[in-house]
Amino acid sequence: MPADFSSAHRAVESGDLDALGMLLDAGADVHDEHDGLSLLHHALDLAFHSDEEYGEAEIELVAFLLARGADPTRRSGGGTGVSAEHVAFVAGADRILEMFAAWKRERGI
Repeated sequence: MPADFSSAHRAVESGDLDALGMLLDAGADVHDEHDGLSLLHHALDLAFHSDEEYGEAEIELVAFLLARGADPTRRSGGGTGVSAEHVAFVAGADRILEMFAAWKRERGI
């Protein structure tokens, strides 16, 4: 784990929803970025660094971040990168794409 990860990115990396919730409650930015990865991008990226496809832990983490205000259509890198929705599409993460579609429907997007 990079030494310069924010506390929120450390919580995402370790899958610690309790710690992540406390950090967000204390004012951490749900769109905090590290090297072009928002917290939501980071949650999606976790599966890329394993031999498994998106599992329940990643699904739960994504759902948690969406519930806490993460925007899957927001582009990383200050608007110059790709959205988490695009990352999920490229990865073929159908369950996550369904979650993103529901998020968009709820907001009339």
